[in-house]
Amino acid sequence: MPDPTTHPNIDLVVRYYEALNARRLDHYDELFDPDVHFTSVGGVEGTGVDLVKFFDQVWLTASSDFTITGLFHVADGDRVVCHNHARGVHDGTLLMPDGTEVPATGAMLDGPYFASFVIRDGKIVDEQIYIDRMMIAEALGLVPQPAAAEV
Repeated sequence: MPDPTTHPNIDLVVRYYEALNARRLDHYDELFDPDVHFTSVGGVEGTGVDLVKFFDQVWLTASSDFTITGLFHVADGDRVVCHNHARGVHDGTLLMPDGTEVPATGAMLDGPYFASFVIRDGKIVDEQIYIDRMMIAEALGLVPQPAAAEV
């Protein structure tokens, strides 16, 4: 049985994260199908490489040191699922899905998220992102953090 953690489609997704971390959104045209379907929490959904670039630029604008670290990737046929860690200081404006803006707070955005991809003919044709919006809202002080449970 093939190892699901080593696969050419994983290599493609890793190249995407390398481009994102290097702020090379100009490389996206090589990685994504022009009509890529993109979905994220908060009602973000649409098609086209420009939407993917826009979404990623939101995070790069909100955090000048924003990085994605891959924790675990698995492939099955044309699908890749990634468990990642995102980290960065909120030192810029964060554009929310409803169009409101959160000014820099200096808070650390630091947590896991998941992404799912579909690959066809060597290009990403679908990307879905699953992030914990409450964790982000708590980190930015938009909602109070829960009190620690006593053990």
